[in-house]
Amino acid sequence: MISLIEMLNEITSSPKAIFLAGPAGSGKSTIAKQIIPNSYIIINVDDTYEELLKSSGIGMNQKDFTPDQLSKAAKLMAQARKQSTQQYKELTQGLKDVVVDGTGASSNALLKKKKELEDLGYSTFMVALYVSPFTSLERNKNRDRSLLPSIVLRTWRDVNNSLKVYRSEFGENFTLINNDPKDAKTGFNKDEIKKLFIDTAKAKGKPKTPEQEAKSIAEKEKINSDIEDLVKVEREFDSVEDAKAKLIKFT
Repeated sequence: MISLIEMLNEITSSPKAIFLAGPAGSGKSTIAKQIIPNSYIIINVDDTYEELLKSSGIGMNQKDFTPDQLSKAAKLMAQARKQSTQQYKELTQGLKDVVVDGTGASSNALLKKKKELEDLGYSTFMVALYVSPFTSLERNKNRDRSLLPSIVLRTWRDVNNSLKVYRSEFGENFTLINNDPKDAKTGFNKDEIKKLFIDTAKAKGKPKTPEQEAKSIAEKEKINSDIEDLVKVEREFDSVEDAKAKLIKFT
């Protein structure tokens, strides 16, 4: 027979929200299937975006898009975000257990959402995934919806810049998994990256003014410099099994 205390705990237990964070090709969907209960509802703007890209007829290989296709894709992403925001609002207002699946590139935006959920009574947890820049680019290149390499690198930089903040803010409710293959290239050689990924992408944006071009070059150099530093950082990883154990305790 269930005890009164167990009944009260069940009644008063808070809804749960799990944040998934990681760069392109980090394997968030695969890891989520292994460690997150399937009762959780996944909110992922990319799922909606991919459906919109398919139905639009322009395809999903963004690294080869024309300027007009890139413009149309940007509008479709705005539409996908709107739909995803509505889904998020409906589910969280209903206090459903959710997985917020994104890159985590913007720590300010993610932590704002974390606070909003906790104000609603949610308990929150983060599952963050790490792969090397090369792995991220290689997997992106081979996926159905491939992003521009410049976007992949910027996102990789921003996610990994935020990991220390996330570990601090989520405390014990944080796990970081190294999802690199055993033979992964763990360093960062910008010349090799340019040759293998950037120079082979066909997509070209609209022509830039000299000022815009200079700004773009400076930004790319800053991203490369940041990544060179970030790949040298010593990180504390959990195994998939340990991450699952943490989640079991949380849920």
